[in-house]
This record gives sequence, structure tokens and C-alpha cells, in this order.
Amino acid sequence: MFRTLVFHEIRPEEELLDQPRPIAVADGYQDAMPLPLFNSTSHFKQQLAFLKAENYHTLTLSEVKAYLFAQQPIPEKSVLLTFDDCYQSMKEYAYPLLKEAGFHASVFVVTGWLYDQPHAYTPAVSRVLSQSELLAMTDVFEYANHTDHFHARNGLKSRSMWETTADFAADLAACNQWVPIKDVFAYPFGFYDQRTIDTLTEEGFTLAFTTKPGRNTRNTPPLELQRDVIPFNMPLQAFKELFHN
Repeated sequence: MFRTLVFHEIRPEEELLDQPRPIAVADGYQDAMPLPLFNSTSHFKQQLAFLKAENYHTLTLSEVKAYLFAQQPIPEKSVLLTFDDCYQSMKEYAYPLLKEAGFHASVFVVTGWLYDQPHAYTPAVSRVLSQSELLAMTDVFEYANHTDHFHARNGLKSRSMWETTADFAADLAACNQWVPIKDVFAYPFGFYDQRTIDTLTEEGFTLAFTTKPGRNTRNTPPLELQRDVIPFNMPLQAFKELFHN
């Protein structure tokens, strides 16, 4: 079994004072990042240090597939680290810390949000990276599908839940033109329904990740894998208890 952790933004404490922070993305979608989806660099360092000290293995998506579908073993202490949306802080702060620790992470990319050219790091907004910046970090990150332009919400529904099945399938295909891992998905905002699952199945997806907390085993539905959101204010002891309980 293994836990999957999800992060969005890793920032120094002094950058976490003004909330919510508007997002800035290439396709013009407007939203804001709430404080619970940020994590401080100091907490993130402590969390990585704990995983390192405990000899945790950071899984790849290929290893997850082999574990779930081919009965291949994984180390007893295994964790899947994931990031959503590709904000600048992922490059500015998370990438060097993960690289220093020798850790691997999987990133779910909204390809329609990516810029054609890099922008200077802007603390005042949650700006998304460019394609070239992501390609320069493949020694730490691997990239999978988080939609092309369907990362949008209306109340407790994501766009995949109100658009037609054909349009959702076309959006998945558009994202897959860029991401190397074409059969793994993360539900935007964690919102989905049975039609969403059915479309993923029809389009050949083998894994999909929710934001429901808990451990994943071979009995977990592979298109409803669980992920623990790590909020900015989680004490280190609470983080440790995710793995000790």
C-alpha cells in the first residue's frame, strides 16, 4: 500500500500573508488559490526530511501501474508525491528541494494554462510555468493529464461534469498531445462523477486521482485513487501520523 500526497504551491512564509491569491494562466481562466492549497517552504523541508530519514521511496507512475496491475512489489515505505497545475513556485522552491533530497514527483498539467515563454517569478499571483520550464525539470518531475482547458469549476462541479462527453474526450486528447504520460489523470478540484469515470475508461486511462484522503491498495479502484492534500498549517506530527497510523 502507499499514500499519495498532493501539493499546489510551496512558498516562503512571507509570501503566504495575502490571500486568496489570483491565478494567472495562458488561456485567461480566472480563479484564486485559497490558503489551504499553499504549503510553506519550512514545512515542506521538514516533510521531505522526515521522508528521507525514514527511507521512503518516491514512486513513479509506472511503478504504481506495475503494483496495481502486474502484482509487482513496491518498497514497504513508498509514497507518491504529486503536484497540480504547475505554478511558478514549483520551479522556484519545490524543484530544488526535491532534487536535493533525491526525490521524484508526478505533476498533473493543465496544458491550456501553460505559457509559450517563461515569465519572471511573480509572488503577487499564482502564475503558471511555460512548457520549456517544465521540460527543463524532467530529472525530478514526470507529467500527466490534468485537462487542456477543462480545469474550470461551477460550484461543486468541474467542467467535465457539464460539458458533453465528446468535448471532454477532445480536451483529454488535446492535453495528451503534450504530456508524456497519456493514461493517468487527476480530477480538477477533485470533482467528478460516474460519467467522468466512464469517459476516462473509454479513452484508455488506467489511473485517476481524487482528493479523497487515505491509503491506496490493490483493492482501491484505479480510477478513484486517493490523495492526501497537504495544507499550509499541517503540523509535522500530523504529517508523520499519515504514515505511522
